Order: sequence, then C-alpha cells, then structure tokens
Amino acid sequence: MTRPHQKFGFKMPIARQIPRGAMGWGLLMGALTVVMACLYVYQVTTAAPLSDRLQQMNKKVADLQQQITVQEDQVAKGYSMHELTQRAQGLGYVEVKNPSYINPATGVALRR
Repeated sequence: MTRPHQKFGFKMPIARQIPRGAMGWGLLMGALTVVMACLYVYQVTTAAPLSDRLQQMNKKVADLQQQITVQEDQVAKGYSMHELTQRAQGLGYVEVKNPSYINPATGVALRR
C-alpha cells in the first residue's frame, strides 16, 4: 500500500516540506521587498527635481498673473473719464460749456 504523499510523487509528507517552503517564500518576499524599496527610492530621487521645477513654474505663473492685474488696473485708470478729460486738455482741446443741438423733428430742411 502506498502512502498519500507517495501516490502524488512527493518524497516526504507535505507537512514536513512546509518549513522549507516557508523559508523559500520568506526569502523571495524579502528580496522582492528590497527591490521594491530600491525602486521607490529611485522614483522619488528622479521626481524631486521635477517637483522643484514645477514649483518654480507655479511661482512664475503667479507673478505673471499679478503683473497682468496691475497692468489691467493701469489700463482701466487710463480710460477713465477723468483721465481722458485730462489728456484732451493736455492736447489743447477746450471743454464745451453749453452745447446746442439741432432737433430733426422740427422739419427744418436746407436747400442749395
């Protein structure tokens, strides 16, 4: 009569092989853990300069947004009614005090 482990082709019972297998799997998992840790360190090391560059670019974008806001404010002040009046007076134009208008509804027509 054959024993069950011999029937499946094993030299010794499966229960006696578990400690060797556990040791093998443990070493394999330990080596895999070390490899993964090294891969993680490599990725972090290569990503750090890119992160610094991204922060610098974000700072430049914020500075440019601030400059745009300042320039838009200057343009808005330059096109205000008071500023336009000051520029017109600086060019020699005179302000009209009492303007008079022609009413087209009165039926006045000019002929040659």
